[in-house]
Formats: sequence, structure tokens, C-alpha cells
Amino acid sequence: MKSLLSGLGLALALLCSAPLFAQDSPPGYTMLSADLDALETLDAPTFVFEELMADAEARDKRGGLSVYGKIGELPVSADDHGQWTVMANGDRIWQLRFRSAGAKAVNVFFNRLFIPEGASLFLYSADRSWFEGPYTSEENSAHGIFQTAEVFGDEAILEYYEPASVISRPSLHIRGFGHFFRFIHDYRDELRGGSGSCQVDVNCLEGSNFVPERQAVVRLSIPAGQDVGLCTGTLVNNTNRDCKNYILTAYHCTIDSDDSDLLGLSARFNFQRANCGSGLAPSTQQRVGAFQRANSNDNGGVTGSDFALLELEDAIPANYVPFYAGWDVGGAVPASGGGFRVKSIHHPSGDVKKISTANSVVSSTWVQASNAHWRVEWMQTQTNWGVTEGGSSGSPIFDINKRIIGTLTGGGSFCDTPTADDFYGKMDRHWTGNPNPANQKLKVWLDPGNTGAQTLNGSFVDPNVPGQPCGGTAANLEEFEYEDFRIFPSLATDRLSISTSIWDSVKEVRIFGADGSLVDTIRLSGTITPVDVQRLASGIYYVSFIHFSGSHVTQKFSVIR
Repeated sequence: MKSLLSGLGLALALLCSAPLFAQDSPPGYTMLSADLDALETLDAPTFVFEELMADAEARDKRGGLSVYGKIGELPVSADDHGQWTVMANGDRIWQLRFRSAGAKAVNVFFNRLFIPEGASLFLYSADRSWFEGPYTSEENSAHGIFQTAEVFGDEAILEYYEPASVISRPSLHIRGFGHFFRFIHDYRDELRGGSGSCQVDVNCLEGSNFVPERQAVVRLSIPAGQDVGLCTGTLVNNTNRDCKNYILTAYHCTIDSDDSDLLGLSARFNFQRANCGSGLAPSTQQRVGAFQRANSNDNGGVTGSDFALLELEDAIPANYVPFYAGWDVGGAVPASGGGFRVKSIHHPSGDVKKISTANSVVSSTWVQASNAHWRVEWMQTQTNWGVTEGGSSGSPIFDINKRIIGTLTGGGSFCDTPTADDFYGKMDRHWTGNPNPANQKLKVWLDPGNTGAQTLNGSFVDPNVPGQPCGGTAANLEEFEYEDFRIFPSLATDRLSISTSIWDSVKEVRIFGADGSLVDTIRLSGTITPVDVQRLASGIYYVSFIHFSGSHVTQKFSVIR
């Protein structure tokens, strides 16, 4: 452990105001590059790419978890590694720079994390082009297991900031470092994508009638020993309508994970582009930690319908605007309406949320369990030909009534084989079938009152319904529209203005460079807010307007000199 007094290497230490730094961006973003470069770099474990890919592809062929990363075990603590800096006003900063050579992205796995109230934790790439956080005391749990989101590149800085007013001391004990080798999609440029080119963003026309259901679908990053894999899950309603944080996914996604692994599972909410094919996708809304409540006990779909039911350990913040999806366990072939029978919302290859559409759905067999799955053939739609990929496993198919009737086990559809069949474990088989004990039947958990219900509608949270906050369809999702905001002039030199009549609905405004780096965060002050852009270099910039509900919309402007 290293400790520096104020004034040594940090020009910012000359400032004495408290606190020195805004809580929504890392303190290191305001430091001199030379100071960050001077930090000692910890060599985290690394891996051979060819070996990782061979193992992952073999697992894909077996129908297992879509592995995209490895955990390099290396116990590290803030007590004996990294650099502490005490600022002139008493604030403290701890920084740990590390590198896992050859990784496309890295993250940090904690086995004991405690963040005092008022303090914050960040992870950012060494070139300061991308950061995740702030992580706050909301992440604390009794067991202390936690994983951060990934940042791009093989070198990063973990940073803890503690204002002088904070009394408690942190616990920053690291299990190891994530080394991610595939399915890493660089969103710093909105034109880049990670999944197949035929995939359809959920905010395209095809998803316009499935906005609430979109809010139920989450990206899952699942540890399994030293492996880390990707799947998709869905928040589901139950007949008590008590908004229990149940997530439905596939059993083959969790079959290799023990209870301690699942405590490090990350569920990422609202990971979707603001517009169809454009706009930044926020990656900061996540909950870490889950318990497995039930599974199909069928070797991951070999002898059954392949489901797992998880329960998130922590409450979901209201600004995530979670939706608890409905379901239909009747088992009938879904009816056709509006030109389709089912739609799937999913995270192919861990990419931003996509939607696929099908009109061909028949009862079928995946491996051994007769008629335990729906066989689905996707269709071309207005935007493109949505399919599925690794990472889509566990995703739902919704019928025309917007209820879940199945979850993805596997199949052969890709952008180059769009008509190949995919197979979804049936909800009616999840319900009371499968070679699992009686207390593992999905019915026990989603119909706890044994009402005999065969269908249930989805719902947002409505605190005005005592005892059954998921009992209605109230609390409609509030969303911004592109037309709600006007930026002028679109070609700015020194100053621009933001005009909107709904400025008081905007939580914050974030300005990003063309490379995705955050360059400014502002608050709107009225119907017209001036913005000084004199310090910005010539080029294209993106402005994201973020609603208190978590929804957002992004526009562009240019700076010319």
C-alpha cells in the first residue's frame, strides 16, 4: 500500500473546497495524465486467446453457457495494494491500476466489498475513454460479493473516493479480475455493433407495441467457477402480485454455477439504444446477486423444458422502471395477430436489447423430452431479420397478448441462417412438468396461492395498490421523444442552447464525444439553457437527455472552429 499526502503529484489537491469531486464521474478524470501514468500497474492474470475460444466454442456446441470471460484469481486488498491519496481538505482517494494483457475488456470481482454511505467507487479504462459507476452504499450486502461492469481494453483503474465527512471505512477486498475475450461491443461509437448485422434494436418499429415488456428483459452476466457467461432473463409477475424480483431464464445458463457464483451474478437493466439503430446504451443500471429458487433439473434441457427461476437479492431502484412480465401456461399453439405469433426480446452476444419476430411456431422436441419446446422460425420484418445468438439463451417469447409462453434453450438461427429453427422451453412444461421435485415446479413459485390461474398479465409497480403493487397496469412508462428537445445552433463555435418545455422532467444531460467519452454533465435550468462549448475541440458530439424514470433520448451537434 502506498500513501501520499496532499500536494504530491495531484494538482487538484491545491483546491480546498469540500467535496472536491462530483459523485457522478471519477476523480481521476480531472487528474493530469502524467499522474495516472505514474501509478504502479498490477499485472493481473492473463490467458491464451486461442485456448479460451476453443473452450468457449466447444461449450457452445454442447449447448452450455455462452462464456465470454475468465476470472483471473488474484487476491488484492486496498490495505496492501494501490495508492491512497489524502487531499488538502481531508478527502481520500484510493487508486489501483491493473492490466490483464490481451483482454478486450476487464472488470473487477470482489469477495468482500463495503462502500460507506457518501463514498463512491468507479472503474475506468486507462485512457479515460469509458467509465462505470459510481457504485455506492446501495451495492452493499451481507456477503460482500460483487462484480463491476466491464470497461474496454486490457488496462484499467479502479478508484475509490471518500469525502472527509465519511466516518466509516471501506472494505475493498478483490477476488480477481475479469478477462473478457469475446462478445465485447464498443458503444463509444453508436455505429458500431456487436451482434449480427441483421439484428433489430428493440426501439425499432417492431418493438413499438412491446415497450412495457422491454422493461422486463435483462442482460445476465453469470459467473460459473472461473468462467463468466452471458444469458438473457425476464422479470416475471406472480399471482400474489407482490413484485417479487423473480427472473426467469434457462437452466443451462446456471447449471454450472453454485450458490456463491450466483451471488456475483449481474443483471443489467435498460441496456438498449435510445433510438432504432442509434443512440448510446446506458450500462450502469445493474443489480448484483441472486438466489436460485427453482430449476428444471433436466441437464439443461436434455430431458425437460430447461428453466431456472432466480430471485434478485437487492431491491430494484424505482428509476429503472421495472416491468414484471405476464405469462400463459395453457400450452396452446399461440394465435396469430398483427402479422405475427410471437416476439422475442433478448441480448444476442450480450449486445444491446434486440427484438425478433416469428409467425411459424409449432410444438416440438429439443433432445429427449417430447413436445417440451416450441420450434420457432423467424421472419423478415420492416427493419431486418431478427434472429438469436449466444447470450440470447433464457430469453422469452411473448404471444400476441404480450405474455411469456417459452424461454430459449437453443437452435441454429444466425444472420447467415435466419430461417434455421430455434427452440423455446414451454411455459406449461416449466409449470408442472420436468424431472424436478415438487417444490421446484415453476407453479409453486409463480402461483404461490395455488389459484389455478393459467394466465397472468404483466404490470409496472404501482405503490397505490396496497399488498399487490403488481396487480394492475398503472404507472405507465414515461419516455422522452426526439422532438421534445431542440439544440441550436447545430453547428456551434462558442455556445449553444437547449430548448425544451419539459426541462423539469430531465434528471440530467450528458454530453459525449464521438468516441463515447463523457465530456460534460449539466442540469437544465429552464425552458432554454445555454451551454458553453468553447473548451470542446472541433467534431461531433452526442447529448443524452435522461428522464427521472431512466428513459433517455440522444441528439447530435457539431463544434466547428
